[in-house]
Amino acid sequence: MKKNLYYHTVFGRKNVIKEFILNSFLDMASGPRLLLEVFTRTKFGERYFSFSTAIIFTVVLALYPIIASKIPSFDSYAYAYGREEEETGIGTILSKYFTWYAYLGAFMYQCFKRREEIKREPSVFDFARFSLSTGVVNPAFYDFKINGQTPTPRQVCILLEPAIFLGFGILLAIFQQSLGYLLIFCSIVYSLSWKGAYYKGDQFVMDKIDKLIANEEMVDSFVNGRKPEETRGFETYGKRPENTDFRRKVAESFFESDDDEPVQVF
Repeated sequence: MKKNLYYHTVFGRKNVIKEFILNSFLDMASGPRLLLEVFTRTKFGERYFSFSTAIIFTVVLALYPIIASKIPSFDSYAYAYGREEEETGIGTILSKYFTWYAYLGAFMYQCFKRREEIKREPSVFDFARFSLSTGVVNPAFYDFKINGQTPTPRQVCILLEPAIFLGFGILLAIFQQSLGYLLIFCSIVYSLSWKGAYYKGDQFVMDKIDKLIANEEMVDSFVNGRKPEETRGFETYGKRPENTDFRRKVAESFFESDDDEPVQVF
């Protein structure tokens, strides 16, 4: 297979800082996404869904109210309303965070269901299942209409799925329920993480398309000296030999096979 060295060198540079930030965000977003997607999706890939991670998140979130009760400034509700002296017994915590713990209970129940689904799925080693599958979206989301059109998978992931939890979160936040703020945060992260994932997918596809165009238009641009409007916007930079045969030889050196030997492409 030939490799376009010119494209790789001139156009293939990456924004390392931007990619690092995006990849770091997508990694950190896995937790907030997990808290929501087990309710809207089924049949996750066995390497995508982690039951142990779900347990860890549940334990951490279950401890949050206890920690918040010991540190008044950590509890935004108590701190905002000057309730530092409120009782911090288990009964008080459970009553104040009833929706919080109810949600965690429902979350763990859904996680058990997702784990059992994975066990019933065909084996990944038989090439019957994609192990990193993000699951099957609830088909009810496709019953919604956006501008009179059936939503695309991208719109479901970025808009509709998080919108459900955002709505519930806002409603609960109005009633000063801590769960509401958690759902608002998770829904925003959920939407942004899917937007980031689709962005990476778009960039990958466009990169492949650009490489194909560069391969196909290299002769016309570099050898024949045609303008970008004649080569689908592709243009080679740098001085070119005056002799057409020399240009062709130089252009051939722009391509390399997998065994690092120059290939004849023209």
